[in-house]
Amino acid sequence: MFELKPMLSALWRNKVAALLIAVQLALTLAIVGNASVIVDDRQDRIARPTGMAVEDIVSVTFHPTTSDFDLSGTVRSDLDMVRGIPGVVEATHTSHIPISGSGSSSDFYREPNQSSLDEETANVYYTGPEFIEALGLKLVAGRNFTPAEVKVFNPDDSYTSPVTIVTQQFADVMFPDGNALGQFLYTGKNDPIEIVGIVERHLGAWVTWSLAGNVAFYPALMDISFGRYVIRAEPGKRDQVLKQVEEKLAQRDSQRVIHIKTLSEEFDEGYAIDNLMVKVLSAVIIMLTFIIALGIVGLTFFWINQRRKQIGVRRALGATRANISRYFLLENCLIAGTGIAIGMAAAQVANHFIVSNYSQPALPLSVMLVCALILLGVSVAAALVPALRAANISPAMATRSV
Repeated sequence: MFELKPMLSALWRNKVAALLIAVQLALTLAIVGNASVIVDDRQDRIARPTGMAVEDIVSVTFHPTTSDFDLSGTVRSDLDMVRGIPGVVEATHTSHIPISGSGSSSDFYREPNQSSLDEETANVYYTGPEFIEALGLKLVAGRNFTPAEVKVFNPDDSYTSPVTIVTQQFADVMFPDGNALGQFLYTGKNDPIEIVGIVERHLGAWVTWSLAGNVAFYPALMDISFGRYVIRAEPGKRDQVLKQVEEKLAQRDSQRVIHIKTLSEEFDEGYAIDNLMVKVLSAVIIMLTFIIALGIVGLTFFWINQRRKQIGVRRALGATRANISRYFLLENCLIAGTGIAIGMAAAQVANHFIVSNYSQPALPLSVMLVCALILLGVSVAAALVPALRAANISPAMATRSV
């Protein structure tokens, strides 16, 4: 405590430099705190379970070139052929490829003739009874579709499937009491749709959608001008299956245009922005921390060079090396503590603005305190080498300096 008064006096004489470091620390904490929350949020989003065997799935989209195209017959014969390929676990048709960014949604109600205030939205897929096995989903309640329930329909027709399978998440949204199985959903057509099964999880088409995981499946095939398949391979055989599927589909109809991808590629593309943000913000955090460390090292060395004579006098009067090192470390902690205190307030203000305008996660106090402690540790570590250098200044050399 006896060093506090001369320390404050020395800082006051060099107030501009000390203030700049404090402000830099404050800005660094505000930026690093909020960036850390965003990075953590994006990493949690990327790490979410999809509910699907992503690493083993191949997706196929094809477009015929003839006008007399028979979608139903083509799908049936294609899938029979694909299922016979060695290494294929299951294959099914689908209206959209999961986690591809392309999909459709519908509004659902618990009762007919409900207002928009009571609606809930879900991603919708038209597929076959093989979709559970083809995607590697887990049926946790109820039953699968039967082949007889799969209907071929034109999107222009007024068709509503009488049955559906939904994800557990969407079942809980529609029926929070946990009694979704056997209940009925309604769309704008007011036709009842019975929930006959519940799968544990399916992330849906849009990984960045706030309602990702709200999914409903219908047993149907839309009679449109193109088709889509999802094919699940045995573990480790995906690339082999992909090559054979592409070759055999081309052999069956060399005129149609076939586009084939792995679901892993769809996953990476879906999270490309999140991954980029994680990398950019992580680089910003590292860069700012490095810059503040360099600033503290430079400022401490500058002050030591300015005070060589004073250090020598203190050494001559009996100050130990530990006293000298402690002095500069405490001085640095005082500056860092002031900057961090200001930064904590600035971080909360910045986070309030970000949450209000950009729907980003709030900054928890625990995260802010961890960031503050890390920056304080970086500050002390950065000042340690200059402080030890100051302790090695001999009284004779210091007193001979001008």
